[in-house]
Amino acid sequence: MKFFLIVAKGRKRGLPIPVEVDLFLIGSDPMCQLRKRTLGPKQCAFVTRAKKVFVRDMNSGLETLVNGSAIPTGGEWPVYSGDVVTAGSLEFMVQFTDHERSQKDTEEWANKCLDVRKEEETDDEPRIDTRHISAVAAAASILNRLNDLKGSVKDRLRIAVDRGVTVVRLSDVMLLDESEIAATKKALCDNLNRTNLRVLLDLKNIRKLSSNAVSMLGEFHRWLQQWGSRLALCRIRPELESAFSMFQIDGIPVFKDKTTAIESKW
Repeated sequence: MKFFLIVAKGRKRGLPIPVEVDLFLIGSDPMCQLRKRTLGPKQCAFVTRAKKVFVRDMNSGLETLVNGSAIPTGGEWPVYSGDVVTAGSLEFMVQFTDHERSQKDTEEWANKCLDVRKEEETDDEPRIDTRHISAVAAAASILNRLNDLKGSVKDRLRIAVDRGVTVVRLSDVMLLDESEIAATKKALCDNLNRTNLRVLLDLKNIRKLSSNAVSMLGEFHRWLQQWGSRLALCRIRPELESAFSMFQIDGIPVFKDKTTAIESKW
């Protein structure tokens, strides 16, 4: 199983590193495939098993982070498209692709993946009127709003609650592989199995998907209805709008932007 580690910061930002082995070590030891002197001898490893990828802490005494959260010492976490792994000063975005590309095309694809992440970090900044509150209160409000909007990463989803709407953003850039589609459906069902939710599925990251992925989202809509919950979609890329025409036929509202979706009645 092939995947890429895309360098997310530093002089080599955007460099895609292909990984095609079942055990890819990162550290300062000469046996590591990716080495840096400031890391632990064997700080972490990417492990491919049963068509899934995991990152494992190797008991070096130095932290390895996934999306900002430290892996327990000696622990192992699954990683998905769009996850960011940090080891010391190194930072990588994990991405999967089922397309063979030239080196130039691969580099362009890698930079686009990072651009999506950059947009994520800036497009939800809160706008709070601080003219009539103290500086301390303003700072607290901004921090609280940021935490609410950022939400938490669960499986391959980022989930937040905004004005009573459960906003779910898919981390994947592409939904083509059957195993990835199944894993996404499981993540949605496992994390949204509560009654009377208003679920807004933010599809901003999705650049390409198969007809089976669209069908899966239709199945998820019907599953939500069994819980008395409602579904809406937002930020579908123009080139994918025709693929989602069936959702409007089924009465699922589709919005151009997230703010309009949250403020609308559905």
